[in-house]
Amino acid sequence: MNAQLCCQFRQWALLVVFSFLQACQTPAEKPPENLIPEAKMAQILTEIHLAEARVTKMNRASQDSNTLIYKHLEKQIFQKYKVDTAAYSQSYKYYSSDPEQLAGIYKKVTEELERRKKPVDTTTTSKSRLPARLKNLKK
Repeated sequence: MNAQLCCQFRQWALLVVFSFLQACQTPAEKPPENLIPEAKMAQILTEIHLAEARVTKMNRASQDSNTLIYKHLEKQIFQKYKVDTAAYSQSYKYYSSDPEQLAGIYKKVTEELERRKKPVDTTTTSKSRLPARLKNLKK
């Protein structure tokens, strides 16, 4: 699992680097009318990366099946956040034109993914219930 997360982080890092390189070549753009706010964009990107990881983990033999599953998950994400593909694409292109802004968004994405990755501490819960279970067994 850690190897898979490491691989995913490498993919995200490559995406960010590629976006930076692409941004260096394009002039500053005007924000699109349907620009998705940074915080919402970070939430959407988090969900998209989780969907990509889910599809990758399924390890289907057919690339077509993977693509169909991913497109379905992506559509659900866009519906959840009430955005369309055009707004997402235009917003991503706009944010990609400013490396610092995109880095800030991806910092939020990474923080959220790290937050979700942390295991739940069940040791305190199970220890506090253990004596009650033992008392019930003695009766």
